[in-house]
Amino acid sequence: MRLHKYIVRISFLACFILSNLVSFSQVKYSTDSSYISVLSHLDKNNQRVFQYSKVDSTINHFQNYFPRNTNGNYGLSSAPLYINYQAKALGFNLYQAPYDNDMIRADHVQYYKTKGPFASLTGIAGSKQEQAFKLLFSNSFKNKLNITLAFNRYGSLGFYNRQQTFTNNLATSSNYTSKNGRVGYYAYFLFNKVKHQENGGISNDSLFLNDVSVNKNLLPVNLSNAKREVRFTSVDFNPWFRLNKTEDSSTVLSHFVDYNINYSGNFSKYVDNGISTDNFYNLNYLDTVSTLDSTHWRTITNGLNYTLKINPLDAKVQLGFKNEINQLYQHMDSTFMNNSVNAGFFINDKNYNGFAKVNYIVNGSNQNDYSVEINNRYTKNILYNLFRSPMIANFNVQFEKRHPDFIFNTWNSNHFQWSNQFVPTEKIQSTLSIGTLDERFKLGVVSQTIKNFLYFNELARPEQTPLTINNLALFAKKDFLLFKHLGINLGYTYQSSSYEAIVSVPNHVANGALYYQGNLFKKALQLQIGFNAQYFSEFYGYAYMPATNLYYVQTQKTVGNYPFIDFFLTARIKPVRFFIKIDHVTQGMLGNNYTLTPGYLQNDRAFKFGLNWLFFD
Repeated sequence: MRLHKYIVRISFLACFILSNLVSFSQVKYSTDSSYISVLSHLDKNNQRVFQYSKVDSTINHFQNYFPRNTNGNYGLSSAPLYINYQAKALGFNLYQAPYDNDMIRADHVQYYKTKGPFASLTGIAGSKQEQAFKLLFSNSFKNKLNITLAFNRYGSLGFYNRQQTFTNNLATSSNYTSKNGRVGYYAYFLFNKVKHQENGGISNDSLFLNDVSVNKNLLPVNLSNAKREVRFTSVDFNPWFRLNKTEDSSTVLSHFVDYNINYSGNFSKYVDNGISTDNFYNLNYLDTVSTLDSTHWRTITNGLNYTLKINPLDAKVQLGFKNEINQLYQHMDSTFMNNSVNAGFFINDKNYNGFAKVNYIVNGSNQNDYSVEINNRYTKNILYNLFRSPMIANFNVQFEKRHPDFIFNTWNSNHFQWSNQFVPTEKIQSTLSIGTLDERFKLGVVSQTIKNFLYFNELARPEQTPLTINNLALFAKKDFLLFKHLGINLGYTYQSSSYEAIVSVPNHVANGALYYQGNLFKKALQLQIGFNAQYFSEFYGYAYMPATNLYYVQTQKTVGNYPFIDFFLTARIKPVRFFIKIDHVTQGMLGNNYTLTPGYLQNDRAFKFGLNWLFFD
């Protein structure tokens, strides 16, 4: 009865919003495809230029606003499920915090140029006090100075004991180019704060597996009074200056210098006031009553680059130097320093973007680490009658050698302490893909060869294997619209590793959607209604260790082999989109073991509602 009332209330609210939005036709809505231009921080570093970014006028996948979290609630730690091509910057690194879904990192920063103000507001509400708010605002002044603000705030109580989360992300970016194009800058500020309870997983899930309708508050958890907080802060300022006074169609060579300074301050804290009664940890090095583990680390980098622009070729050659100072406190103070050099060759023209670049650490704690990366991207209007979108081909390859993250060699905390001498890891990775610009079709492969691979073993302690590990991922995606109204979205990924005991990801991942799409009220209302599905094949999912905030391998319990199915209704009226969603609608109908991390069950059936509004004035 309560379920029926909830659906009626949400449906009434949606109808009320729709009826009011239809009468709000005077709201300005831009259809200018050149209204917004975007350049990511990663592309800026690769000498690419601003690209027009068409205002999103679709409702495809709007209801899938967060990736699935393996620990069962948004804002919690989440284990990797995919083999991905990922090129990380060289230098000191403490550890890779498992919050890829919940943090805005430097590679995610975007710089904007707009023809006027632009804002996007998103609000989401759901079961178990789930609330999310997202803001994006950008404005360019006199087409020279842009200021952009992005803010996310969300949290949820969770379906199981001690799963409450709070997440805050703040990102501001700015870019400026003088009227004569001789001087300018790029800058950003990032702040990420993640707070959540740690429950250590369900201590005995047999009660749940035998009866899916059991009250989740009756399921005992391993940790009764533990929590974690992680904060990442970063400030980056990158002014540039053209040495030659003028640059026009007759200029063959242009000379630029740029200076980059970055400050990063980070903090991680784990508090557990129940260790004396929970008996979850085998060892207590510092305190047998409570745990208060905290780590502070900060980094200051200074870099200077010279760039030679070869105008007839749309090419650039860059040479640079960077100094890095790192300070770490974890029951003791440590300082690490690196000096590195870099060089690159970059080409950007109408149909081709590519680069080859080298980074090498000359001296310091990460001495002799290096990275060589080659990237090629080609765009062409081939098969346009079939896909109705330009085709894009990508080929990337990277060779790297890097020292282990600090956490692998040295760690001092209440429950884990170690001192190791692991050698650097060597990796060759590549990716090849072809797809459409609108991302409705994509086909590709990722390949990795890793020597001296580092991981956390079944005791949740670091280990290095002398074996050479080969990883492979094949992926394909295609969206269809049949008979003008029947939508079908299909996605499939195959993954394999030569040593699946330590690189444990599902061999098969399938995503799909089946829905009706139509246009109502003289095409003023765009509507989709249907089902989403996601499936991970059976695998030995990584176990989670709350004390270190990291995942480790285990071969005792398999997870996966369960389809997650959602019902959704999504609609759009010009600048406004909204959705109604029943997440995990088939709960209890297709089995009980819906787990992706041992001991951490996915959410139960949940009702969710979301609204997004775009503003251009």
